[in-house]
Amino acid sequence: MEISQQVAPYMTPTPAEYTDPHYALHPDGSRVERVEDILRRRAAATPDLPAVIEPGRTTTFAELDQMANRVAQALLADGVGPGDRVSYVGENAPSFLAVLYGASKTGAIPTAVNFRLTGPEIEYILGHSSPTVVVLGRGQERLAELAAAQASVRRVVTVDPGEHSTGYDTWLGDVDAVDPGLARDPHETALMFYSSGTTGFPKGIELTGDNLGQAIAAMHYLLDLDTDSVAMAPVPFFHVSGFGLAIIATVNGAALLLRNPESPHQLIEILQEDKVTHAVAVPTVIQFLLNLPEARQADWSALRFLIYGASPMPEPVLREATEVFDCKFLQSYGLTESTGGVTMLSPEDHLPTPETAHRLRSVGRPMPNVPVRIVDPLTLEDLPFGERGEVLIGGGHVMKGYWGNPDATASAITPDGWLRTGDGGSMDADGYLYLHDRLKDMIVSGGENVYPAEIESVLTGHPGVAQVAVIGIASERWGESPMAVVVRAATTAGETLTSEELIAWSRERLAGFKCPVDVAFVDALPLNASGKLLKTALRSTYA
Repeated sequence: MEISQQVAPYMTPTPAEYTDPHYALHPDGSRVERVEDILRRRAAATPDLPAVIEPGRTTTFAELDQMANRVAQALLADGVGPGDRVSYVGENAPSFLAVLYGASKTGAIPTAVNFRLTGPEIEYILGHSSPTVVVLGRGQERLAELAAAQASVRRVVTVDPGEHSTGYDTWLGDVDAVDPGLARDPHETALMFYSSGTTGFPKGIELTGDNLGQAIAAMHYLLDLDTDSVAMAPVPFFHVSGFGLAIIATVNGAALLLRNPESPHQLIEILQEDKVTHAVAVPTVIQFLLNLPEARQADWSALRFLIYGASPMPEPVLREATEVFDCKFLQSYGLTESTGGVTMLSPEDHLPTPETAHRLRSVGRPMPNVPVRIVDPLTLEDLPFGERGEVLIGGGHVMKGYWGNPDATASAITPDGWLRTGDGGSMDADGYLYLHDRLKDMIVSGGENVYPAEIESVLTGHPGVAQVAVIGIASERWGESPMAVVVRAATTAGETLTSEELIAWSRERLAGFKCPVDVAFVDALPLNASGKLLKTALRSTYA
């Protein structure tokens, strides 16, 4: 029965154990509220445990902390001070972590840059963030001349030495591994990520130490990480979900596996060989894995948690994944602007009863201490349970703002501190949040609101469909109509699948105005460097 009463911001009741010091504190009992404290406190507590595992090499927490101290002293020698930006461009590596923690120990703001971007895109980000020092990871020396040309840059450091840079080992040289001992205000900007730029120029997202502390406290409660865990983030550290797992692993004393799979096939091998217990993946990667026969033959006994997010996962894919991987699944919805995940679809929710199966279509309930609202996007008035509107997020997870862009900050954060996500959603009476696409992705057909995620979930249930994206195309009669862009499955059903068959399939399962009027078959869907679907590219192609 539809519940019609007006609702206040929803907040999940806080379990008693969530407030227990075990879940929100460093090993020494101090509160997590500064990036610079995360490694130094863990290294003091468990210096000899493995912090980072690479092929042929293991780095302990004490060794990683010493590396970070050397980076801090080298940055100080280059004149880096509190508030300066230090950019890192490169794949997941110990040098990334050393620069992250080392820059933080000087009071500087580490800035993670997407190494998969083009030269001009990286040039824009460096020009906008104005770093004092740029560190280029392995294979990125091609960017050295570009980085050195930025007016703010005093030094370019490359893991692979080049003509326009200082080699990483040379830069550190004989620098003493002494911790500067700085502890900044938790409400100051602690690090920056840049948005993927799918809605315009990338924006620098400022996160504070307090933002991170609150996010870590929530994930403590969720993930059961401990000193026996092996965590892997195939997601790059310039993505908040990959970065989040990395620092949460360190807080909990878990080992972080740094292997960069070159294909879904290799990812399956790595997860088994290294006995990964906790892994992060975006839904598109999980779909790729499920399309491989070896995923069903693999030994997943070590895998305890698979964490996914970044976009909704079609229900048929989700059901198949829980059967194949046979581990605890946890979905967490959030934005970089909300310091990552703010909702949780728990492992228990992934094993539903017939009465609760509909919750698999949700992104879970808000995490404790995170208020969430559904509002009319024009008036910002709260909407009743079950009614669709814009998702707003409140509380200590909300970013400080966009670097050097007060207008964008004012558009994203309301005067009373609510983050406007731009995501369309609804909430049921039990507090489960359901996403209905980015508001800009909504299709208005003949006066009816059509949400692509609903159509995609239905079409993915066809055995001949591996992946699908639905966009709106112009219609003289209806204004807009849905169109499906499909990657065929590598099966007999996929080989023979036609647009007529798929449209007929949808008409048996959806209202007529929701059914695609056309289907395009492609070899792959366009994704950005974070693995997110680029519907803007599809709309440009098929407009």
